[in-house]
Amino acid sequence: MHRRAVAIACVALIVVGCARRTPRVPFVDDVDAFLATHPLAAGENIRIDEIGRTPGASFHLVQVRDRERPHRHALHDLTVVVLRGRGVFTRDASRVALRPGDAVAIPRGAAHWFANEASAPSLSLVVFVPPLDAPDVVPVVDSSPDRR
Repeated sequence: MHRRAVAIACVALIVVGCARRTPRVPFVDDVDAFLATHPLAAGENIRIDEIGRTPGASFHLVQVRDRERPHRHALHDLTVVVLRGRGVFTRDASRVALRPGDAVAIPRGAAHWFANEASAPSLSLVVFVPPLDAPDVVPVVDSSPDRR
């Protein structure tokens, strides 16, 4: 539980920073330079890059061009902080509009997805607790990302 509290506190500090100025991202000095060397390729919908880790959490920059497919994470809790873009986040039956500085917590096992509504790819900082060491995406068959 202590690791989760530390990860949530780190993300809270980032969110406060996002509200006032250009966001500072842990483990990355210059987000634009990072994105220039880790571009979302033509035809690629989602790109996930690990940018750092601690014993209790791993940190990832996630770019979404259009939308994610509905899925769950069986072994990880996530915290997502939107850095750029805007869209609609769906978790189970609830939907919420997100914009830069907004954050959502996703408990393991919860069906969720994000639909980008901006013309450019969205960018989020995603924190996995415990650290992500192997793929942990379980598709959700009974939902559709086009359901609005």
